[in-house]
Amino acid sequence: MILAISTSSPVASVALILKSGEILFSESRLSRQQASAVTMEMIESALRAGSTTLSQISLFAADTGPGSFTGVRVGIVLAKTLAFVHGAQCIGADAFDLVSKDQTVVMPSKKGEFFVRRIGEEPYRTKDLPTGEDFKGFGFPGGEDYPLASGFSRLLAQCEPETPEAFAPMYLIEPSISLPKRPFSA
Repeated sequence: MILAISTSSPVASVALILKSGEILFSESRLSRQQASAVTMEMIESALRAGSTTLSQISLFAADTGPGSFTGVRVGIVLAKTLAFVHGAQCIGADAFDLVSKDQTVVMPSKKGEFFVRRIGEEPYRTKDLPTGEDFKGFGFPGGEDYPLASGFSRLLAQCEPETPEAFAPMYLIEPSISLPKRPFSA
């Protein structure tokens, strides 16, 4: 079984998926600044609904971004930690593919900018929404297509399992964090 998590957007989601791609459980909730708590509640619900335990999960899947820096990290850290503790592997998919693999996808960046991924092109950041084409995504007027964990059901064949230690988020821009003025010493 696969436990999938998506926390890169304001909507967190969890899905329990069979290796065949059949979805046994799927739930999503608005989680602004509470992704870890909301996701853990949904994981508990998924395990109850699937009559399973974390030790029976063979793959832990997480949305690798782009999206909220902290939100992406919540999903990645949960998947890595659960996989490491239970001797399982991880798989990831970017938020664009969880929304749609065969359409232009638009997601918010920061300060009125957007990430855009067109089929066959590298994602880029822009202040202008695409015009003259049909696109999906969220963070723009009328955009309600959030990356959802249930999307892993259609992406399983393209996801390569990896060890929890190697599993990492995708960054399209450098995180805007600052280093401590006085580094910690040993």
